[in-house]
Amino acid sequence: PYYFASTENRYEEFFKFIPSWAVPHGDEVIRQYFEGTDLTLPWYSGWLQYVPWGAWLQPLAIWLVFFVAFYGLLLCLAVIFRPVWEQGEHLAYPMAEFPLMLAGYRQQTLHGIWANPVFWSGVVMVGLYHLFNIFNAFNPAIPALGLSTPLSPLFVEHPLTALQPLTIEYRPEIFGIAYMMPSDIVMSTLVLYFGYFKGLALFGAIRGYDIPGYPFDYPQAMGGFVALALVLIYGARGRIAQVFAALAGKGDETPWLAIGLIASTVVVIGFWLLFGMKLWVLLVYLVLLLSHGIGYMRIRAETGFPTWWIKPLNQERDMIINFFGTQRLAPNGDFGSLAGLEVQNWMYRGNFAQLVAYQAEALRIGGEIKVERKQIIALMIWAVILGSVVSWWMHISTAYELGSNVLEGGTTQGGTRVTLMTQAYDKLASWMRGPAEAQRNPSIAFAVGAAMVILLAVLRRLFLQFPLHPSGFVMALTGGGSIGWAMLLLSLIIKTIVLRLGGMRLYNRLLPFFIGVVVGHYFWSGTVWALIASFGGEGFNKLPVWF
Repeated sequence: PYYFASTENRYEEFFKFIPSWAVPHGDEVIRQYFEGTDLTLPWYSGWLQYVPWGAWLQPLAIWLVFFVAFYGLLLCLAVIFRPVWEQGEHLAYPMAEFPLMLAGYRQQTLHGIWANPVFWSGVVMVGLYHLFNIFNAFNPAIPALGLSTPLSPLFVEHPLTALQPLTIEYRPEIFGIAYMMPSDIVMSTLVLYFGYFKGLALFGAIRGYDIPGYPFDYPQAMGGFVALALVLIYGARGRIAQVFAALAGKGDETPWLAIGLIASTVVVIGFWLLFGMKLWVLLVYLVLLLSHGIGYMRIRAETGFPTWWIKPLNQERDMIINFFGTQRLAPNGDFGSLAGLEVQNWMYRGNFAQLVAYQAEALRIGGEIKVERKQIIALMIWAVILGSVVSWWMHISTAYELGSNVLEGGTTQGGTRVTLMTQAYDKLASWMRGPAEAQRNPSIAFAVGAAMVILLAVLRRLFLQFPLHPSGFVMALTGGGSIGWAMLLLSLIIKTIVLRLGGMRLYNRLLPFFIGVVVGHYFWSGTVWALIASFGGEGFNKLPVWF
């Protein structure tokens, strides 16, 4: 905020709530980060000498401690839930199956997948889709399917406008993995997306509701994630008791798991307290973050849904504001809690808590290939340390070389990341000028979403054939519905026909095709297109491929 501070935006008013140890200091240090350095150095030494590392080392070291602690907290949760889901419920972990299949650990199901023409047909098919999109990015005269097809023009008359936006997103990775997803969760996502979410929107339009935010998909989803986490914690209560009983020397579990969970939690809470956040605020915030992480880990373990958009964007922050209002969060003008939320907006906006799902999949893979748990854990801890250091070096050195103002499509005011941070600081400044009141409607929607998940969980417990799944509810209200509905529907139709015509034998014979679609998608778009786009200039802006 220091670079963009002005009398108009009044950023200076909240500077005192940002601890000095959390950020670098110095007018030139900050100016050159956004505008680029004045030095001219050879390319082989510039990445090291462009950056005034003396100003950066202390804050980066402190943030690294926080990152490792939070990552460790998530890792402990993944270890706690793993035996309950793997050995007790026998969840499939579809995304973990991909590397196992490709590495030859599933020969009984897929013998010789690399020599299977069905696999390569999937790779080629998705490759043609991407190649035509790439050609079209450079030459619009070449026809291509594109990344999506909006259906909103079909719904232009009231009340059908309530069904907007409705878009067919061409996501090969979702199409491929959906073939391996449990059909009841796929069906639940589709039914609840169209029957519940879009149904509520249409009903509101017919009744003439003019309520900002209605039908409150993200607040409902956030409530659903909290309820889903509670259901999962209740289901793992025996395992959790076993983990903490190890502190008294009981059972077979090592006491280090409970010690790691407690220690990492203490470090995370202590960091936020030092930042100036109130204890009760940060505890609510931590509960919301971890609830989403646990819920997402479960969805990945059950379905393997291959995007991070199963997330109610910004809701960990927004629901705190909706519940309490900013005046209660900043008593007597102490905006430390709100400053902590906004300075760390990458936590509630991004996918930090979702790392627990990838940790769970790594533990699953390690278990399948007979690698000891402590070795996998050590590798992941070292990976997050090394990854943080390398990524900081890459991003910070690039910023000083070129200037953050012109990166990621920026002109003079910064690109995507700079814009997101200035938006967060604008909110903080606006709350200091005038408080935001607690909002009743999103809070009610949160409770409704939580009640829906608990209801679905109870109904599935009472009636084994009950068709709707609680995971499908939160998927329907997030990216599983808005982004994935078309690919989920297409894959479900194909899977149903395959099982009807040829049963599991035909299903297994066609499985390599869908694996090929997923592998081919990440190869063509994540490797081939990434290399081409590095030299493609404006072409990349016409074809932004997200994962």
